[in-house]
Amino acid sequence: MINFGKYDQKVEFVSFQATSDGAGGTIFNPATLLSTFAAVTQRRANSDIESGDLVLSSTMEFRVQYRVSFIPSENYQILYRSKYYKITGVLLNEQRQHKEYIITAVGI
Repeated sequence: MINFGKYDQKVEFVSFQATSDGAGGTIFNPATLLSTFAAVTQRRANSDIESGDLVLSSTMEFRVQYRVSFIPSENYQILYRSKYYKITGVLLNEQRQHKEYIITAVGI
């Protein structure tokens, strides 16, 4: 059975498209491919024992429901809480009656 309540954070899958700036150059504008809800968790922070520093990781894990019309790829970015995350890995978790994508992404 699907637990819809765990998908409680709004995310957008974004692709950047090159457009002309009118002066002979190009600029990259974001184009939203999909706006959906996801379960979002932050990965553990990394610690560097030798220097004694605690480096906070900006690696996030996004879980979104499987859909036939959209397949996430590493060419896209995720917009979550006004911050862009570059997708580093996509895994399809397939259970008996439920499929979801597990996406790891790093903050830019």
